[in-house]
Amino acid sequence: MRTVITLDNPAGTEWLSGHLRMGGVSPSGEEINVNSHCLIRNGKPWLPVMGEFHFSRYPSQYWEEELLKMKAGGIGVVATYVFWIHHEEKEGRFRWDGDRDLRRFVMLCGKLGLETVVRIGPWAHGECRNGGFPDWLHGRCAPRTNDEDYLVYVRRLYAEIAAQLQGLAFQDGGPLIGLQFDNELTDNAAHLQRLKEIALEEGMRAPLYTVTGWGGPGGAAIPKDEVLPLFGGYPDHPWERHTEKLAPGPHYFFHAVRNDPGIGSDMLQAVEGIAGDLAHIDRYPNGTCELGSGVQHTYHRRPVITADDIGAMATVRIANGCNLLGYYMYHGGTHPAGELTTMQESSAHGNQLPVHSYDFQAPIGEYGFLRDSYRLLKRLHLFIQDYGSSLAPMNTVFPGHRPSSLSDTETLRVAARAKDGAGYVFFNNYQRLTEMGVKDGAGVELHLPEERLIVPEGDGCELKDGAYFFWPFNLNMEGVLLKYATAQPLCVLRGEHETVFVFFEAGGVRPRYVFDSGTVKLIEANKATVRREGQVMTVSALHPGIASMFTLQAEDGKAIKLLTLTERQSRHAWRGLAFGQERLVLCESGILFSPDGEELRIFGQDPELAAFSIYPPVERSLTCGSVPLPAEEESAFRTYRPQPGRHAVKAVYRAVRNSELNDELFPYLFEEKGQEGQSPEWEIIVDVSALHDGAQDIALTIDYVGDVAQLYIGGRCVADRFYDGVPWRIGLKRYREELELGPIILKISPLLKERAIYLESRPSADRMAEVRSIKAEAEFILAIRSEA
Repeated sequence: MRTVITLDNPAGTEWLSGHLRMGGVSPSGEEINVNSHCLIRNGKPWLPVMGEFHFSRYPSQYWEEELLKMKAGGIGVVATYVFWIHHEEKEGRFRWDGDRDLRRFVMLCGKLGLETVVRIGPWAHGECRNGGFPDWLHGRCAPRTNDEDYLVYVRRLYAEIAAQLQGLAFQDGGPLIGLQFDNELTDNAAHLQRLKEIALEEGMRAPLYTVTGWGGPGGAAIPKDEVLPLFGGYPDHPWERHTEKLAPGPHYFFHAVRNDPGIGSDMLQAVEGIAGDLAHIDRYPNGTCELGSGVQHTYHRRPVITADDIGAMATVRIANGCNLLGYYMYHGGTHPAGELTTMQESSAHGNQLPVHSYDFQAPIGEYGFLRDSYRLLKRLHLFIQDYGSSLAPMNTVFPGHRPSSLSDTETLRVAARAKDGAGYVFFNNYQRLTEMGVKDGAGVELHLPEERLIVPEGDGCELKDGAYFFWPFNLNMEGVLLKYATAQPLCVLRGEHETVFVFFEAGGVRPRYVFDSGTVKLIEANKATVRREGQVMTVSALHPGIASMFTLQAEDGKAIKLLTLTERQSRHAWRGLAFGQERLVLCESGILFSPDGEELRIFGQDPELAAFSIYPPVERSLTCGSVPLPAEEESAFRTYRPQPGRHAVKAVYRAVRNSELNDELFPYLFEEKGQEGQSPEWEIIVDVSALHDGAQDIALTIDYVGDVAQLYIGGRCVADRFYDGVPWRIGLKRYREELELGPIILKISPLLKERAIYLESRPSADRMAEVRSIKAEAEFILAIRSEA
């Protein structure tokens, strides 16, 4: 199943520069600019990774901790919405206090080394009531147009936002690098232009000005060369009105189309297949602001998104030429309680959303817990951090033989990104909810300008069902030319005295490295087979893991090292500044790197997973609190095994009925007369003393069957969830004061057969509301420091 990709002329069309009315220089002389192909930073191609996190949907006392999680996950730019209704629910009274403090959030991003893109609306959507418009605006003007009455309100809002962002722009030395105008406006370029003008007139500025570019068969109408159209794509569409399984979408195929008209198809005209792009799309780099790293449930559609649904989609998007990788949502949250109404987006005949939860099945969930998708994306982000400047100039090249339709699961899905005869070849044998089958003898024949390169040589490889990965070819490793590898690059560790290239075994394919023998003087690999055959030297039969490191000496005498991790280790690899220099840490718990690089924080629920291995070795002694940590040498790594204090958390529950609690269950759940307020209830008592004894949080996990579940603490509903078959996980630390007032009450409405709901796995019983189990686990956090 070998296919041919021709890269004889990979440069493609010439890039335009200087035509986009944006860009900026900081007081220190740092510059951000844009050409038609990619972003440019200080004269070099730049491929940023952006993750969405809504400040007003998360308790402000925990912002720093959550932003550090995003940074450790490889996010460099934080995107956030300003929901107008959150700040001016009552006309004329703006609130920027507490969890609504935009200025503090942006400044905190800067303090932690993160940059920001603020999506200033006025219309935001984001599953917020009225798309973020305050209720009082209704009927006064023609919103989202250049109606003068509307623009008066817009200018007032923008003036308020400008005051919050004053002095924080990149051009002022701040972290603000981008502004987005409106959201999902498809047919009014003149209005988008006017929004930009008003923002500038009110004092807002940034190097980048963006809009959402999707919608309709050709994409949104935008003011030419004034803004960057950014695109998106989701693994499922919970906004669709039907309750059937979706047909295959375009997001697991290699193609050149950026626009996905399926986003928001409840509001926008949908088209079949892969639609085209707006007429002048080649004037702008390929970027996303809403690559779905999860989806939000609606009442009638509750897809369960897996880590591979997201990991494969992001990998394919990079292969397709994406040069700004922006996720929505990267971090989930909770709707703030309004003073007049809830912030819930619901309509009588359309989508109903939870009143409180905006978890989004995101890599970092509503309560800050990490999902497996976080780990899969992290390893892609580590690659982009180190290889992005060379990847960004590369064009995507497709084979002549490609899938014939969105239903074709037989044809090998492969593409390459390349420039000047070097690049990466991408394989994808994954598609959500689809059996792809094993592809035997998979490989490519690359027709390069000066050679023909077969990857891999011989009979190809077995491409397993569900596998997706990419391999480098003609990669210059500081003078050593890697012709190709059957392992995926992860990151590069550049120390004062050595450089280590880190790869990992991907897709179950045995790693093999083929080097140009004319660039290699010596290979020292004690636990692998090294062969010199004509113009190549091959390293094979190695065993991935921390003992797999080998050394290459270039012809000029310079030595580099190459480490191959297992696939499992790649998911648990962290890279950041620790104890004076950049290090690679392998740990199955969560890791936070302190901003000053002097502390490593380890967090999680399972103390058995707190052990970590680190490279390069730390020469100073490490302590956990005041307890010295002995080191174990494992090859080049040093391993430490801290012992987190164990906090057993007791949780008991029983069925009850509390008539004093007000139901917030949706009224359409109880259509029959007399059913109001009849949802089954359970009283849950949790021993929260661990929160006072050093525990970071308590995770309450409720395994249940039902329809809509709600949690009441201190007499008010604080959390809700639509049943999807996955246990519900709630963090209790934010409720520690309310928990002193009494027990938790859980309400679950029955799941009725006659309700039209899409569930990937539906219980057979009717009118079911059942608690299967409830448990509570303390989350530990350890501070690892080095002794001077």
